[in-house]
Amino acid sequence: MILEHSDMMATVLAHEIKNPVALAMAYVGLLRHASEPTEVINYCDRIQQSLGDISDLVQDLLFAVRNKPEPCNVNIADILAEMLDEYRAAFCGSPDIVFALSADIGLVCHTYEQHLRLVFSNLLKNAVEAMDEVGYITVYATMHGEYLHVKIRNSFRAVVPKPHGNGMGLGICHWLLMQIGGQLQIENSTEECIAIVSVPVVFSQDKK
Repeated sequence: MILEHSDMMATVLAHEIKNPVALAMAYVGLLRHASEPTEVINYCDRIQQSLGDISDLVQDLLFAVRNKPEPCNVNIADILAEMLDEYRAAFCGSPDIVFALSADIGLVCHTYEQHLRLVFSNLLKNAVEAMDEVGYITVYATMHGEYLHVKIRNSFRAVVPKPHGNGMGLGICHWLLMQIGGQLQIENSTEECIAIVSVPVVFSQDKK
């Protein structure tokens, strides 16, 4: 997509990359003074995670800037079910993580499919990372008038939740949704984090 909001994307880029870079630099400093092998492995894993976040972010940015998608009919329930099935397979050995989907029948909107896939992927990734391998992730998809609402609810269970703040990649999610006339709302508490995505049923270039 042609970069129509360069000032916003510059802000997103600075914020999203600054955090993992700062984390990697902090762990490098700790690694210099690590004496135990377990400490070294732990810090190396965290540095690798931060660098992986940067790599994923760059790929997302390249997609957002370079691609010129065409609107198409998108079955939201099918996309969400597919993504949740992938997470269930990835966490099949962890019975303490539960994924659930509640979607209205016939949830189809005319929009940019890859934009929504990227947004949902980022939000689900954030939800999983916030749980510390214990909790529930429930996705609700409903139609309200001319808008489709997708709520991703992450409920913590019997653990102290990790700081989730705004999460990795949310700046990109906001920008992508803005391109299709949608919006993202985040609600945080000590027991759960809820991400609410709203997109028009029919995307119009004039309303963008």
